[in-house]
Amino acid sequence: MRALFLGTADGHTSPLREHSGILVQTDESTLLLDCGASAARYFLRRKLSADVPELLWISHMHSDHNGQVASLIQSLWLRTRRAPLHILGPTDVLIHIKDWLEKCLLFPELIGFPIEWHPVKPGRPFKYGPFVLTAFATDHLGSLAGFFRKSYPDTCFDCYGVTIEYQGQRYVYSADLAHPRELTPALKDGKVAGLMCELTHFPERDLFNFVSKYPVQSIYITHYPDHLVRREKELKTMAREEKFRGEVHLMHDRIAYEI
Repeated sequence: MRALFLGTADGHTSPLREHSGILVQTDESTLLLDCGASAARYFLRRKLSADVPELLWISHMHSDHNGQVASLIQSLWLRTRRAPLHILGPTDVLIHIKDWLEKCLLFPELIGFPIEWHPVKPGRPFKYGPFVLTAFATDHLGSLAGFFRKSYPDTCFDCYGVTIEYQGQRYVYSADLAHPRELTPALKDGKVAGLMCELTHFPERDLFNFVSKYPVQSIYITHYPDHLVRREKELKTMAREEKFRGEVHLMHDRIAYEI
């Protein structure tokens, strides 16, 4: 399985890196994990088929994770895509994204390909082709919800990470976390070949200390602040100090990894 990190920056605008987006590619299918990066431009530049991606996972409503969805849909329309696009995420996230596409004049009758909307629930597997995707909830937006849910009852404060099962291997995309312990549902059921994890919202040591308790082979760090860009060696040392024995990779934009 190949993971192409389209954007690795956190929510702050970076002068050199794009926002969140990971394209997972196999021989059978493609899955885009969040769409904060300019995926449409990359796909066009690399002459990827307009049928890429087949699936799109939207973890939550922060724009650094979904701000390029409308641009992607418009590009696929203008490139005459005909294959269905399957979009997955929390129920209310999908409702808001669907409404936004219509507000952007990207009507179902206009774009020429069907969008299949798949609301997911934590712990309930969703199977598509070679993938089995299982959501888990994080508390990334819990603090905001505590302050603003009453004033903004129609806003969705859900955030879901996802486990990806493929050819007998398990992979995890963290989405955004309040604390690494929210990874527990994704890590507790056995070996994880690759953990694609953010490193913005908690101290770096907390991640390595927590994950050291589980059989994780590799951590691919993404969605991290600019001050960590040149600190991969330091992060690897920190991981060893916290007893994490797997590999640690600090990802960079437009870099693909076999995971």
